[in-house]
Amino acid sequence: MATKKNTPKTSKPASKAPVASPGKAPAAAAAPARTASAPVSSTPVRNTPIPKPVAIAAPAPAKKVITQDMIAVRAFEISQSSLCGSEQDNWFRAEQELRGV
Repeated sequence: MATKKNTPKTSKPASKAPVASPGKAPAAAAAPARTASAPVSSTPVRNTPIPKPVAIAAPAPAKKVITQDMIAVRAFEISQSSLCGSEQDNWFRAEQELRGV
């Protein structure tokens, strides 16, 4: 009877990568040829302008609600001071102060 000898199995390579020939760079990594007399206007790292930072807008403040009662109270306070004017002047001044104009 013939017996088989146990021979180890050889593993096959997982993938076949292309082998670059010595002395030549792969096509993907090849840099463009430049002449010595031409000035370099951009670098290979960044040839676009630097992006501007994005400003986060602050939420708009809520509008201050000014009622006629508020204006009337302030106009009365102005009329009690030494800087009072006519009723209409006091009213307009109270409106301006409350609205921040």
